[in-house]
Amino acid sequence: MSLTRTILSNDAKKSLTRIYNEINKEIYGYGVTQIRISLDDGVISIYVKHQRVPALKSLEERYGQMKQAVDYALHSEFKLRFKPRVEEEFGLKAAAILRDYDPDTEWAVTVILTES
Repeated sequence: MSLTRTILSNDAKKSLTRIYNEINKEIYGYGVTQIRISLDDGVISIYVKHQRVPALKSLEERYGQMKQAVDYALHSEFKLRFKPRVEEEFGLKAAAILRDYDPDTEWAVTVILTES
């Protein structure tokens, strides 16, 4: 079965959602509220609506640089946990995992660039 067919199947989307939510719960203590997954030419995009972490919100006004450093560390930890789980579950090699979050809208995107 090709990567495209595997990733786009409903079962594969459910597995990817499960992995994402499990890691999110490990790090942040709760899952996501919405998730959309798409694949285009070996690039898997995961669009997610998150709840805001209250502790990070409280740091923004007076400790902006510290909050950015904590955000960076949390995103890095997520990627370190997520990459091997996805590679193992789907038998693919991720060349890179990119992740960003917009605190104003609570939307995040995680992009998996797969190797050919």
